Amino acid sequence: MAPSNTISMAQLCCCILKPISGGFSWRKLPGWLKWLALCRCIICHIVFWFGAFLLIFWLIFLPDEPRFTVTNASLTQFNFNGSDNEKGTNLHYHLALNITIRNPNRRVGIDYRSMTVSASYRKKKFGLVNLMDSVPFYQGHKNTTFLHHLVLQGQQQLVKFGKRDISQFDKETAAGVYNITVQVTFRVKIRYGKFKANFFKPETYDDQQINCELKLPISITYNETSGGGFKATKCGDVGIFS
Repeated sequence: MAPSNTISMAQLCCCILKPISGGFSWRKLPGWLKWLALCRCIICHIVFWFGAFLLIFWLIFLPDEPRFTVTNASLTQFNFNGSDNEKGTNLHYHLALNITIRNPNRRVGIDYRSMTVSASYRKKKFGLVNLMDSVPFYQGHKNTTFLHHLVLQGQQQLVKFGKRDISQFDKETAAGVYNITVQVTFRVKIRYGKFKANFFKPETYDDQQINCELKLPISITYNETSGGGFKATKCGDVGIFS
């Protein structure tokens, strides 16, 4: 069988300059085909070396996710009035929190640009505090940041607080412990030495949240050092680097 006179894309992409089977050689290629091969060759090299650089860069820094922990929580008011589902149920609440944020990385710093803390009960959101007094702040290497006395207080109309929710609420009221989820939403910039990379968390508070599942005993008064039986609780995965 006679040798084929066609030139494969692999030969063009890899810039094979030696004579090609069938009598063709690099010098005999048309000018436009030479430029096409050269462009493909350059693109291949750029992609390869850029990927290798990213891999080496990532292996050097190998960042770990920051760790959020609710170290203390005090629930001094949590009751509602009304049971008409069409009109909704008014929830009265007073929740105070202490949260720590740990950056475990040796070479990576975290620049927090904005942060909000909210809470929900039975997937019904109530309360929101914007940490404008504490944020923005920069968290250095191997550093722990303490957010003290974050207070969610007021009343919230829970329009879809149904019979099952009320039944569960009554059970937890009898037990004296409520299952409440605290959500932390934030926007950060990551610092690799002097370099910054943007990691954006949407401003819509329903998305991209870190959930902290808390079991909160009802307390008579707030104590900043003791939550009246509350145990420090680690929050869920952050996912900044994933």
